[in-house]
Amino acid sequence: MILAIIPARGGSKRLPGKNVAPFGGKPLLAWSVALAKRLASVHCVVSTENAAVAEAARKAGAAIVERPRDLAGDDSSITEVMIHATLAVEAQGHTVDGILLLQPTNPLRPVAMMETAIARFQGEPCDSLISVSRRQLKTGSIDGGAFVRSYAADTQSRLASPVFYENGLLYLTKRATLVDARSIYGDRVLAEISPRPFDEVDIDEPIDMVIGEAVLAAVRDQLDYA
Repeated sequence: MILAIIPARGGSKRLPGKNVAPFGGKPLLAWSVALAKRLASVHCVVSTENAAVAEAARKAGAAIVERPRDLAGDDSSITEVMIHATLAVEAQGHTVDGILLLQPTNPLRPVAMMETAIARFQGEPCDSLISVSRRQLKTGSIDGGAFVRSYAADTQSRLASPVFYENGLLYLTKRATLVDARSIYGDRVLAEISPRPFDEVDIDEPIDMVIGEAVLAAVRDQLDYA
């Protein structure tokens, strides 16, 4: 079984109550729950210490793992949160082979992308799989206040060497990698390239809600869980 963990604590300084804030007509965390329910052989839980979050999660159809207060702070380790939830589910008699981390702040994920990622995770040698974004950007560094190019002058953006970055849409980790090695990555990390504009939405501040709603309006008919 793959265990989908949605970490949704009650506290948030930049956007208070964000995990249950209305997004596209339902609580933000409900989008990740709805996605998880569309995936075969996936058991979904929400890890939280907050009663309002737990109630919203139950209404969305997720089971609850009560998170200890010492794992619900601003600096709490997401790895330790995932380990706690995994062991709690296993204590109920479930056998967990892999763990799928779905951060509620990334609410828009194509079902097809998720299914492809799970198939790769189960079929290819790896310790984990993460989603990444591909961009062709003219990057550089700052030295003494000056911009130092890492590309030749007059390079067009479309011809720039692509860069890849971890976008937070999904993390899949083998049980042994998470619980025994206490890592969400391990040594061999597969990369699943996310399609745009789903990877543009990462909600941490009020302006991100505005951007997210705009993207949702553009892609809602592409989601099978809207």
